[in-house]
Amino acid sequence: MPTMELLKSHTLKELRKEVSKTNIKKYSKLNKMDLIELMIKKENKDMFHHIEMKTHTMPSGVVHTGSKHNADSVPVKETKKKKIKMIKKPKRKEIKMTTFEKGSSY
Repeated sequence: MPTMELLKSHTLKELRKEVSKTNIKKYSKLNKMDLIELMIKKENKDMFHHIEMKTHTMPSGVVHTGSKHNADSVPVKETKKKKIKMIKKPKRKEIKMTTFEKGSSY
């Protein structure tokens, strides 16, 4: 479920893009706070459960909310993300091409 802090970490453009994927109308002229309030409403909350906290790392190594450092950025506890194992594709076997002479059958 989206929270105010979670949604504040995203830009207005990103939030509008998420709302555009739903059937919610008259959102394009809303400012960021009004748009967040719309997204948090009880009837709309389930549509935005997939949104995650957006973070950035400071030069000191501290992780803050948001994509850029501003007055709203606050330090967050870094969560461990699951590493995805890459599956290597098997090498393609070379296919030897043979030509058949006229009159021969296979």
